[in-house]
Order: sequence, then C-alpha cells, then structure tokens
Amino acid sequence: MKLNLLTVCTDWYPLEYANKLVNRLNEVSQYDISNYCITDRDIQFAEPIKPKLPPGSGWWNKTQLFDINGPSGWNLYMDIDIVIIKEFDHVIDHVMREDKRDTITCVSDAIGWMDNKFSSSWMMFYRGAGADIPTTFMTDSNNIMKQPGGDQVWIGKTMQPKIEYIDDTFPHLKKNLKYDLGSKIFAPLSSTHPVRLPGSKWQFPTVLDKRVSLVDCGGKPKPHDLEQLDYIKRNWHDVRI
Repeated sequence: MKLNLLTVCTDWYPLEYANKLVNRLNEVSQYDISNYCITDRDIQFAEPIKPKLPPGSGWWNKTQLFDINGPSGWNLYMDIDIVIIKEFDHVIDHVMREDKRDTITCVSDAIGWMDNKFSSSWMMFYRGAGADIPTTFMTDSNNIMKQPGGDQVWIGKTMQPKIEYIDDTFPHLKKNLKYDLGSKIFAPLSSTHPVRLPGSKWQFPTVLDKRVSLVDCGGKPKPHDLEQLDYIKRNWHDVRI
C-alpha cells in the first residue's frame, strides 16, 4: 500500500529533525512511503516543496499541506519533533478503511489549546480534503496570521465539522511528553518520574508505556535535549540521517 509522508521544515528547525522522522518511519512501517517536505532549503531525503509563505511564517506553512495540487492519494503529516517509538500501521490501515476522503483525521490537542480539540501535530487526509484551507488562507493571510491560537486553531475551526479524532479509537497512538507523560518540577521525584533535566521545569518517566507509538516533543525540551531518556535516544538520537 502506498502512503505519502508530508513534513514541514522551515525557519530555525534543523533539517536533521525532518530527516530523522522520514528515516524512522521508513524503518518501522510496511507501507510504500513517498516522502515530501515543505522546506526553504536543499534536501535529498524527500521531495522538496517550496513554501509559498515568507521566512518566519513557521507552522502557518501547514496550510499548504492541503493544496489540491499536492501529492495524490493518502497523506500522513507529522510534526518533526515527534519521536516514532514503534510502528502504527494498524492506525493507518484503519483510516484508509474508513475512507472518509472529505475529512481530516487528527489527534486531540493535549491541553485543549484555546478550547480547541483539534491538533495539527498528526493528521491523515486524502488529497482534496481541506482544499479550501490554502486558498482561503492565501487570500487573507496577513489578517489570519494575526488571529489568536495560530495555525492549529484556525485550521481546526475552518475544517469543522469534517474532523475525525483518531485517539477516540486509538488512545495510545501519541502522547505528549510534557502534558501526558511528564510532571511539573515542583512535584517530588518518584519511581515513575525520576528524570529531571537541568534548567527544565519538567521531569519525565524513564520507562514508556508499551502501547505508545509516538512521543510528541512539542515546545521544550526538544528531542536533541533528551538523550538521557532511553526511548528518545534509541528512537531519535540513534536514527541515521
């Protein structure tokens, strides 16, 4: 089965992040994956797609993912600071079987940012779903980018009600490192949260629930800061680029 992996790597993110995500998914998945990356730099690990937005636009470049002229068929998008712990082909299989081609399948936001359940960190969609997103955005991008909540809130509101939440069916697909797995540093160290990073406000478990496929390292700390966590080291630091 064929699948397109889409990533966005612009502004300050190192290409290493996109490269590791691409290589790791190809290591664990049985799908025939074609790799595409919206980036302003020269790359070899994926087919580059030139951003339509100026430098500094950050995650607003995600609006381009839904371009009707984008890669055909089924598309999987993941934020490049997600660490792939193990395969999740059964989740991809499920979305394809459901075959809701006018819908974006996504995960729920870990903190319900601005009362918004939609998270753009992990999305699956068939080309054509959300086709109005890039056209609407480009006609009024200056004003839209000023709206509170950023790209995620705007895309979520724009796509309603054509959204499916995959964690309703697969609650352990993706966990946020801080908000799902970690605890604030003022909490006492415990057997489940024994790792405290220097200068960090968070502490993290050394052992990960075996049901979890993806660890989302959105915000800080990023994967390159987390080598002391074995599940990050093995599945990010040790991944070839």
